[in-house]
Parts: sequence; structure tokens; C-alpha cells
Amino acid sequence: MFISKITKTFMLVTFMGTLLSACAGETPLPYVECPKPYILADGERLVKSDKQNWTAELNWVDLACEVTGPSNMEMALFVSGRFYANSAGTYNASLPVFIAFVTPDNEVISRMTRSISVSLKANTSGDFVNFKQMVNGLNVQLDAVSTGMQVIVGFELSAEELASNISEKKRRLGY
Repeated sequence: MFISKITKTFMLVTFMGTLLSACAGETPLPYVECPKPYILADGERLVKSDKQNWTAELNWVDLACEVTGPSNMEMALFVSGRFYANSAGTYNASLPVFIAFVTPDNEVISRMTRSISVSLKANTSGDFVNFKQMVNGLNVQLDAVSTGMQVIVGFELSAEELASNISEKKRRLGY
């Protein structure tokens, strides 16, 4: 059986690191599976048409997790989307995004709102920019994290905006 030099070196370093941590008397940090992030389908779109005539859409989320202590995990959420101008102009927006930690039984453990800042100088209707933002500092107690836990992300919407999104989704799906 052939084992490459890189694999041998990695195995040796891992083994030596384990021995050193055992000798130092430190207990290794527990392994906790990072929750799966999802975009709430009814909260993926935010349309403004009063003085600012724009549309924002979420299209991707990811989550990175690190156990930072025996009872704490820190998370960084990555969010991306598009910001469209519905008419020519200069737009600056603060997009309110909610982040909810949900158990497998659909119980919301924690919910917070963070803002994403976006700017666009549009020459015509339909101009857009892609936005990507990292939201860090999401600290969670390890005992609150369970297998199958999810992180749900979407725009913080008014009742009218939510109704509009549901109506638009039904129209697009032919209901």
C-alpha cells in the first residue's frame, strides 16, 4: 500500500499534537455539528417602492462554526444576494435580515436582526449589484445546539411585504 509523504506527515503531526495535548492535561474541545442554514422562501425578497424604488433578493447562505470553549460555539453567517434598481438613480439601503435558530421540532430558540448595507448607482432600470456580507459574533451555548438544528435567514418584512411575497410566489408557480 502506497502512502504519500504528505499523508505520512499529516498523520505524524496529528498523532504528535494529540500526545502533546494529552501531556499538557488539556481536554480536547467537544465536536459539535454546525447547524444547516436556509433562506426562508417567503422572506427571500424585499421590495421598496416609495421614495426608493429597488428590490433586494437573498440567493445564498452558509455558516461556519467554531467551538471556542467547553460550553460555547461561535458562528459566522455568510449571506449573498442581489440588489436591483427598479428605476435610474442612486440607492443606499440598509437591508434588515433576521437570523433564527430553530430546533428540529420547529421551536425558535433565538432570533435576531442584523443589517446589510448596500449601495448602487443605476443608469437604467434593471441595473444591479451583487452583495456578500459576513455576519459574525453569533455566539451560542453548546447545550442549545442539537442535531438537526437549523439557522433560518430572511428579510425582516412587514405584514404587507410578506403578503406581497406570498402572492408573487404563487403567481410565479402558477397557483
